Amino acid sequence: MVFVAYGDTRFSRREDVANPFARRALVEKIAHENPAAIFIGGDLVYQGSDPEEYDIYKSETAEWSSKKLAVFPALGNHEFQGCVNDEPCLDNWWSTFSALRPYRWYSVTIGSTLLALILDSDAALKPGSAQRAWFERQITTADPRIKFILVLLHYPPVRDPFYPRARDEREVARYLARKARSLPAQVVVVGSHVHNYERYYRDGVMYFVSGGGGAKPHPAARMFGELSKLKTAVNYHYLRFTLQDDRLTGTMVRLDATEHSGNPWTEPDRFEIKAKSWPWATASGR
Repeated sequence: MVFVAYGDTRFSRREDVANPFARRALVEKIAHENPAAIFIGGDLVYQGSDPEEYDIYKSETAEWSSKKLAVFPALGNHEFQGCVNDEPCLDNWWSTFSALRPYRWYSVTIGSTLLALILDSDAALKPGSAQRAWFERQITTADPRIKFILVLLHYPPVRDPFYPRARDEREVARYLARKARSLPAQVVVVGSHVHNYERYYRDGVMYFVSGGGGAKPHPAARMFGELSKLKTAVNYHYLRFTLQDDRLTGTMVRLDATEHSGNPWTEPDRFEIKAKSWPWATASGR
């Protein structure tokens, strides 16, 4: 089973905030993967108050719709851009993804062994909050057949420390630092927000920053244990995950948007995550 995760697409007519060529090329490449699910980690659009940007999303991803590919988005900060209060922006989001109304965070099961928890980075995640209570309940009461838990949210809980904390995302990392090793399922966390690619391994959890969906690129210092060691500064990309038996293998699929004469696609980072042989953790990454 193949599924895809990435974020920060910024579907918009504004070419100063995103590279439309890169965004469309990634959408087309993902369609050719025929994934069981597409997870988008927020900032789907640039200005969430503008319903036209959601129309652009629908137009540019028409091939996804024609193939009936399942799309599961998380809320990011730009989903609320331009709104004095949340309701008009949420209505635009829910009008595009009607099955999600009235939820801001939710879970889906893909196949029989993958549970995905899609969080709202702009809602509280501190202990005692409604979202935190739901998150802990989902984590601790997962079906025993679940081998992998994917946590998707916009603000990455582990990332280059040069970028300041945005809200409560570090609460996710603090909770998993205490809990992840004792869970029967192996946890994987994918954040976006930083428009680049990073990969870390902390406290038994593989953390990703996947914000290369087309938004204006950000630099990445690649220090403090970053595992990919990429040398490229601009990294438009998506993550391809393949779940087979007790192994989750992954590839960072990179687009060189300046390459027009040859093949612009490379796969510069690969990794493997093993399901746990309970009660001993055997998760590993490379």
